[in-house]
Amino acid sequence: MHWQLSKKKKKLLLIIPVAFIGIACISPTQEEDLLSEPVITSVVLNYSQLHKTLFIAAEVIDPQGWNNIDSVTFQLYRKDSVSVTTEELFLTSCLVDSGLPDIIWKDNVYSYLVDSTAMANSEGYFTVKVQAFDKDGNASEIETQSEVAEPNSPPDLFPIVIPESFEKGDTLIFKIRVTDPQGSDEISYEGAVSYVVKRPDGEYFADPTFYLSDTGTRGDEISGDGIYTVHQPSNRNSKYQGLFYFYFTAKDVYGAVSDSLICPVRNPGVTLISPNQADTLYAGETYRIEWESAYISNVILKYASDAHHTSPSWQTIDTVKASGYYYDWTVPSNVSSSHCKIKIYDSDSEYSNRIDYSDNEFTILP
Repeated sequence: MHWQLSKKKKKLLLIIPVAFIGIACISPTQEEDLLSEPVITSVVLNYSQLHKTLFIAAEVIDPQGWNNIDSVTFQLYRKDSVSVTTEELFLTSCLVDSGLPDIIWKDNVYSYLVDSTAMANSEGYFTVKVQAFDKDGNASEIETQSEVAEPNSPPDLFPIVIPESFEKGDTLIFKIRVTDPQGSDEISYEGAVSYVVKRPDGEYFADPTFYLSDTGTRGDEISGDGIYTVHQPSNRNSKYQGLFYFYFTAKDVYGAVSDSLICPVRNPGVTLISPNQADTLYAGETYRIEWESAYISNVILKYASDAHHTSPSWQTIDTVKASGYYYDWTVPSNVSSSHCKIKIYDSDSEYSNRIDYSDNEFTILP
């Protein structure tokens, strides 16, 4: 029949449509690739208070691959503040993805570091404009990012709970609110808020453990609430009494230190100065008993000739004004012992821990 095609013709007709389908799938894609421009997916502009540097980074993707990107340029502008309308060109250059300061080569993240020399302590509001170009002559859209470069302000301290006085052996509780103009993260490290103590004798005392916490530890109640706390035990057997000064400071991660928060705290007490050595006293002679005291009206003086016993027999010498700081004692004639001690304490029975003894036993001879 004349309508019947030969096998050869049928085969040719099947091949031709397939060929056209293949061309339709390939040609538009190639044309699209040739016309596709690079795309900037993100831009980072970060100012480092610590190093006084400005870091610029941009992620750039090109449909034809990393090798097709020709350059990534930027213009960095500066103005004194956000409200100022006029900005000046601060720097123009290229970001790189194959050398310092870029960390990972050929990862499509291009970067540039404006170092401290270039920054020259410049402050203000910075805006970067980044654009990428490929080898086909295509250009990306311009992407921008802004950052404020400002001087680092130190933290501020505000007293919340400060004791007015303490007894020897007490635990002192301090609570201080600490803020930082750049954010709480700058003072969130352990030891950011610390203190030193000035004793009544004028000497300063510091210790690595002298710091406050905002982590729910060391007596702190609520972690991260900006209130820094410390529970500081005192020495029951301390030889110091009077006015203690606590100097609190805060240091941020960049080294900026706050003004000192000075907290004077009274410590009433009495300390025997002499007799403290293994002296020998003689019956009937006059011996000067000496002491130091603070915030006490009267003291009671007693002696014992059996101080080596668990419960010595204390004999009253006198009750005198604490501010006198000495008492001329007539050594008793009816005592002969090498186990003698003096005891001195506050006459107010409410404060039984305001007391001191001779450090060593002394001797009384006839």
